[in-house]
Amino acid sequence: MAISSNWKGAMKAWTSQVFGHERGIFPIIDPFKIRSLYVHIPFCADRCSYCDFFSVPLIKDPTFSTIEYEISYVQATLMNIQNWSKLFGAGPFSTIYLGGGTPSVIDRRALKILIDDLEQFVDTDCEWTIEANPDSLDKALLDMLAGTGVNRISLGIQTLSEEEWPILRRVGSIDEAVQAIELLCEYPFELSVDLLMGIPNKTDKGRQGHSSIMNSLEYLIGRVSHLSIYDLTLEKGTLIESQVSSGKLIMPDSDELAEERDKVDLYLEGQGFHRYEVSNYAKPGHECRHNAVYWNMEPYLGVGSGGVSTIQYPMCEESQELGTIIRITETRDISAYIEAPMEIPKDIEIIDKKTALFEFLMMGFRTSRGIDLKRIKSLFGIDVEECIPSALKRWNSEIVRNGDFVALRPDNFDILNRFLVECLEELDL
Repeated sequence: MAISSNWKGAMKAWTSQVFGHERGIFPIIDPFKIRSLYVHIPFCADRCSYCDFFSVPLIKDPTFSTIEYEISYVQATLMNIQNWSKLFGAGPFSTIYLGGGTPSVIDRRALKILIDDLEQFVDTDCEWTIEANPDSLDKALLDMLAGTGVNRISLGIQTLSEEEWPILRRVGSIDEAVQAIELLCEYPFELSVDLLMGIPNKTDKGRQGHSSIMNSLEYLIGRVSHLSIYDLTLEKGTLIESQVSSGKLIMPDSDELAEERDKVDLYLEGQGFHRYEVSNYAKPGHECRHNAVYWNMEPYLGVGSGGVSTIQYPMCEESQELGTIIRITETRDISAYIEAPMEIPKDIEIIDKKTALFEFLMMGFRTSRGIDLKRIKSLFGIDVEECIPSALKRWNSEIVRNGDFVALRPDNFDILNRFLVECLEELDL
């Protein structure tokens, strides 16, 4: 499948203008090898009360739920992958992640077309994840997935509390969630479950937002090898944010939430899980390799409507001052994306050197592994420890050094935001 000459020409013209070079950066140097792929499926059954991700609830627009429309979306996305892969020399992919939205909600025929075509891009030992919700997961879907390269399921549960489920406006029921987990245990997939902490409660309950996450964990232990446990954040424009603002719901206070996180850490550690990132826990050898690409600031392709790609280039004359990272965001106009996935304008941003370096710090310090001093020096030509000496000195007792890596102690991830603010204030590039 050929890359559109119009689109490629527009890309070259844009980079020529930005870099002040008649050919632009793309023809001059090759980017670092891209080995990870994210595919965005923006459709979902209905919007949860806390969600601000780019997604289109099928319940509100039946057009999106037709098989013809979903197949058209899949075909446009596959064209997108073909063209990006040729332009940047991407693949074969060692990690693939189908996210959304809810990928499991689309018609099975459309999903099968997508997965079958993606097989050509898969590397040996590829970690291939698909997100699913309990209401759209059944034996027929798992039987279909079991015959493909998909080997990891990320199941959105969020809570197993009858009280909290309607507050989050989750589709389906607790019974369906439990049935989905029990069904998944019959298959060889790696299973990760998403949970939320700090879920608000009705003020007349008098519980001050106390959640039941420990009950959820006690059920899940022995059934999963990976857990993502996020603090619920009130995103502007979401239903839950308006309910808290109006006093219909009350959030837990920060001390209560910190105490609960400590209980979670202690319990999971006793069950053989380690906290390898601020919000992620895994048994040894079951860490999510795809998410590590983001945390390690490695390049990746992000396709589908609303998808984001991060392309990295080696240091060269053209990129030395401007930076070596380019971020490309696909349009959120789904119909326009389907009609011309490679012709429509892209949001293309060159990340300046200071912003890129801070992103490396922000993402790296989220993990127990920490930041890679040697890699950062090779990318930016600087010594990080010389850029943020005061922050490192002030928080020295909370920092662990292991060869070329510097990290925060996992039991002190609660200082992360304060530490990063000091790093940003100190950076002067």
